[in-house]
Amino acid sequence: MTGTGTAHDDQNALERNHLPTVRYGVRCVGRTQVNNPSGAGLERHICDLAAHGNHAFLTAYREPTCERTGAYVIDISDPQAPFEVESAFMETTTGNYVGEGPGVIEVDNEYFSGVLFVHGNEIYAQAHAPDPTGPRQRGGINIWDITDPEHARLLAAHAGDYTDVDGSPLSQAVEVYYVFPWTNSFTGRTYVAMVTVKITTDICIMDITDPRNPTLVNSLDLRVPPFGVGQESPAGLDSLFGHAVDVTRTGDRYVMSATYWDGGYVLLDVTDPTPGNVSMIAQSFYAELDEERAKHGHQVPPEGNAEHCALSPDAQFLVGADENYEAVRLLGTITSGPDAGLEFTAAWSPDTAPIDDDGLSGTPTFVGNGCPGTVRPGRGIALMERDASLLTAGSNPGCSFQEKLNAVAAAGYSAGIVFNRQGPDALHQYPTSAKGPIPLIFVNRLTGLRLLGVTGVTEETAGSTPTPAAPDIPSIDLRSVFNGWGYLRLFRTLVPAVGSGSIEQVDTYAIPESQDPKYAIGFGDLSASHVAIDPDRRLVYATFYSGGLRVLSYGPEGLREVGAYCEPGNDFVGVVVHRIGGKNYALVTDRNYGLYVFDV
Repeated sequence: MTGTGTAHDDQNALERNHLPTVRYGVRCVGRTQVNNPSGAGLERHICDLAAHGNHAFLTAYREPTCERTGAYVIDISDPQAPFEVESAFMETTTGNYVGEGPGVIEVDNEYFSGVLFVHGNEIYAQAHAPDPTGPRQRGGINIWDITDPEHARLLAAHAGDYTDVDGSPLSQAVEVYYVFPWTNSFTGRTYVAMVTVKITTDICIMDITDPRNPTLVNSLDLRVPPFGVGQESPAGLDSLFGHAVDVTRTGDRYVMSATYWDGGYVLLDVTDPTPGNVSMIAQSFYAELDEERAKHGHQVPPEGNAEHCALSPDAQFLVGADENYEAVRLLGTITSGPDAGLEFTAAWSPDTAPIDDDGLSGTPTFVGNGCPGTVRPGRGIALMERDASLLTAGSNPGCSFQEKLNAVAAAGYSAGIVFNRQGPDALHQYPTSAKGPIPLIFVNRLTGLRLLGVTGVTEETAGSTPTPAAPDIPSIDLRSVFNGWGYLRLFRTLVPAVGSGSIEQVDTYAIPESQDPKYAIGFGDLSASHVAIDPDRRLVYATFYSGGLRVLSYGPEGLREVGAYCEPGNDFVGVVVHRIGGKNYALVTDRNYGLYVFDV
């Protein structure tokens, strides 16, 4: 089907309102819908993509059902008429789903000659049910031979890190949600960088020179020396974890660009990726005040949330996307007990009911983990604990955020607050993906323990402090403040031949509606998501979910929008620049539809 610039009839509009149509400087030349083999539809089903030759590979997410996920194969030989090769769908193992950051690489060595497609496996937890798969059937990465992309062959499944945070063995690999493969031309070795959910070593590197026998060669925790990613001020930048990685050759160095959420953007030397040889080149730091809100006279600390980035071909610039899909920030106050007057922040889940102008106040009721069948009837605010990590929960991982929300809503509560679990990610705070008729709010464990009346707890002790059996819960008051959606950052980068370099911010860019409170709710997600840099021109292509695709020039003077495509119903996520028939195109995934092809 060729692109006509109109919304596709069968795409579900997740919101009632849409941004105004805008089309200039970029042209949609083709698009194609995929067919979910589970039969469950396409609502928020498509995630990211990779491309090679005349084919694109779209990852299938866990929505609207975590059944028959994997990767779609799209024939893009004619950019005006792309189509899905339905028989070529690459299905992963039951109990897994595929999200961001798939990778494609050509390999030619003594073990393999051809093209590899690599994707991570995230683990889907079925509440209160035994693991439906046998050992070594979840998490890790899958490696496919796609030399013939319409007849892919699985070479390795669930390769990865099989150790728990304490070093003990696991029966399933740690789940992976982003990968990037590269070959070191000096050694001939092929590697894949993996971002995992294991917070203590969340960036791992595997040697896949022999793709049938991949080997884990390094595991990195950028929070600790010799890296020390993070900053003490301003307050609130506590969620430090890897999210996306990319590796490019710059001179005689192989440089990994990594996003580390509240830790910002990081450049690492991975020329020798083995232990003790990976070094920090540079890291970014957030300003004391959010730059885009400051342009509107609003002084608030930055949200953080470095999600995705791309290094320019000359390694002189880096464009990063801060993904804040929580345009409304919740500010709370404890109003009784020994911590009366103490303020805290909370994350609101945007697919649940908003906090109205009157705010939310009262004394919460603790309902344990809030799983179905355990919540007694009640009113007001239900306070509940996030379940243990799938790494340690065994065959009973508890229940999902959605099930918690359903349970407390059915029990009569008007709002739910989930606080984080014990462990190394205890200070993390983020909105959940649950949907429902009452607000669902997430706070870190330090805040959660204070909401349970625990005194004397600190950031250092929150992760190891158990939940009290008989909490003395204080009253609270929660108010919503417009915070704006996520936006782009442009950095000037210095990558010298040896040693450390620098990352210095030049500019920021946000779509106008993302900084307007009237677009905070009801218009879809308007945050920056993914970026791709043109290999031949100083242009960057950025997706903004319901804000569509934006094309920007970049350079010493900053970012300037030179093209845009936004139609009602768009929900754009992944973007790559890919050459077809001697011409570059921007390939973009739509969460509720499939693939768009743009002439740039």
